[in-house]
Amino acid sequence: MTKAMRGFGLLIVVALLVGELHCARTAPPADAPATPPQSPEPPADQQTPPQAPGPTPPPRRQRSPHRRAPPPPPPKQDPAPPRLVVPPQEPGEAAPAPPGNGMINRTMGCTTLLVFGDSTVDPGNNNHLATTARANFLPYGLNFFGRRPTGRFSNGRLATDMLAERLGIGRTIPGFFDPNLRLLQLRRGVSFASGGSGYDDSTANRLNVVSLTAQMHNLFRYKLLIRTLLGPRRAERLVNRATFIISTGTNDMLSIYLASNQSSAISTAVYENYLIAHVANYTQVMRMLGGRRFIFVGLPPMGCLPIARTLLGTGADRCDENLNQLANSFNSKLVQLLNFINYQNQIKTSYIDTYTIIHEATADPKNFGLSEVSRGCCGSGVIEVAQTCRGRRTCGDPSKYLYWDAVHPTERTNQLITDVMMDSIRELYNS
Repeated sequence: MTKAMRGFGLLIVVALLVGELHCARTAPPADAPATPPQSPEPPADQQTPPQAPGPTPPPRRQRSPHRRAPPPPPPKQDPAPPRLVVPPQEPGEAAPAPPGNGMINRTMGCTTLLVFGDSTVDPGNNNHLATTARANFLPYGLNFFGRRPTGRFSNGRLATDMLAERLGIGRTIPGFFDPNLRLLQLRRGVSFASGGSGYDDSTANRLNVVSLTAQMHNLFRYKLLIRTLLGPRRAERLVNRATFIISTGTNDMLSIYLASNQSSAISTAVYENYLIAHVANYTQVMRMLGGRRFIFVGLPPMGCLPIARTLLGTGADRCDENLNQLANSFNSKLVQLLNFINYQNQIKTSYIDTYTIIHEATADPKNFGLSEVSRGCCGSGVIEVAQTCRGRRTCGDPSKYLYWDAVHPTERTNQLITDVMMDSIRELYNS
């Protein structure tokens, strides 16, 4: 690991963490969530969720090879799932059909999306947490319906929102903590994602957001709700037919591995294997809870992020190839794991190659209708993200930009990712 990359790790902490903590001291604290009610008593055959003990963390150099690492802390208490608002319905009245292309929905068989991960797929769950990793203020949401910030880290909708519309499921995918969540939305799918999380739970703990382990617990709570609403058989069938989308990992590499200078203790390959082992464990937990179809989103070319260009000093003309190679290496190991998982009975997985999409758009922006790929639309576009983007001026036409802030993609970029997701959905349900 080069000195430049270790220096970049420290700067990432300053840009993504220290800056947000400074804002936290000056901004009013988030409303504390009410004490969550106890979850309904699960059936006898499902008293406790399947546990997913994470793989043993890789050893540090300073530790004795015979000394075990301390056990990870228990997951943080999440807000309780919202009380479901059931719209009044006359006897015999048919449920309203979801918007979008219903024919695609019926042909493919995908009627429910269950989403896990980080800020790339968080529709606003972090709004209900005491964290600075939030985006429920302008200019975020500038191009969302009605110029409305929802907590999505973009100017408009996320790729999972647009995927839901193209499948005829709905115009958006709501967050699991959304207090206005309705019965029909719950049946069509929810997002458990939390901005700032990763495959490594310590990534989420730094910003006090929902770790992936806690997201698995929330999936269990979701399933209890579905069983209460639909009955055991219909609920199991719904989860079996659902598409599970997992999009995370970038925060692990940037905020944890590089920023904490772990490269001095363990190799890149060891940490990648540590994360891949987590992916395998989480997939097994989702399978035990009824998941059968999984879409994993790979890492983007991290060296092309505007904030990486700025902090590493590569400028607008080139990306940092060391970071890009790190993303490529992890993606290759993820693909190998998914190929192995596909040999299991009743399991189907698919991989979304965001690296290639974004890399090609960076190299030839005109081919994708873009004009700016080296900086974001918010503020200067070279450093602002989350709290540091609050109230900043924006570019005139976000649809011409690859990035919305110095890290997250625009709605236009999310459309490109949605196209690939559609192809993966077809493979999962038609093969």
